[in-house]
Formats: sequence, C-alpha cells, structure tokens
Amino acid sequence: MTDQSYDRGAVVKGPDLLGPHTHRPYICLSTVDPPFRDEEAVYAVVTTTHRSAAIPLASADFTSGGLPRDSYVNPWVLVTIKHDDIQDIEGQLAEDTVDKIARDAAANIGALD
Repeated sequence: MTDQSYDRGAVVKGPDLLGPHTHRPYICLSTVDPPFRDEEAVYAVVTTTHRSAAIPLASADFTSGGLPRDSYVNPWVLVTIKHDDIQDIEGQLAEDTVDKIARDAAANIGALD
C-alpha cells in the first residue's frame, strides 16, 4: 500500500478503466471522511471529447499544474481508484471548480434535486 493519498480536487493520471489507453486523467472528488479513504477515492472521468453536459476545464480552473489538451469532466462517470493505481499528479483544481463537479455528480445520481 502506498502512503500517498490524493487531495480533493487533485487531477491525477490513473488507469484507463473506460478505453484502450494505458492511462487517463481523473479528478478526485472524495473528502477525507469516506470509508477506506486511506486506500482509495472517488474520481470523475476527464476526457478530450466535448459533450454538452461535460464541464470544460480552463487554465483558470487550476491552482497548479494543468493538462496538455482541451479537457472536459464527465460528472456522470464516477469511478473508485486505489491510490496504488495512480501514476502521477497532473495538477490541482480550484475549490469552486471541484464543488461544481461534485454538485453535478450528486445531481446525476439523484442526491440533489
């Protein structure tokens, strides 16, 4: 097990669970409170495919780092990834951007009206 835990809003490079690539970016949405947070976290998928319901990521959304291509968050596609499976950190998103992604994710699973 790794000692690394990824902060909420971290943009990480993890295994591509949805496509043919070896890795893809994800946004960490987990707070510090969920069960097994020391081992894994919940992430929203980042893609380069523009969709009307996706949230575009601009350079202003990052407090550090960034992504090399135009990217979009799909808040309806959530995955759980073990910390050991994360390959790298690409950057950190601003709190208000992470909050918007989390609100949209919660709405998509029926947690918000």
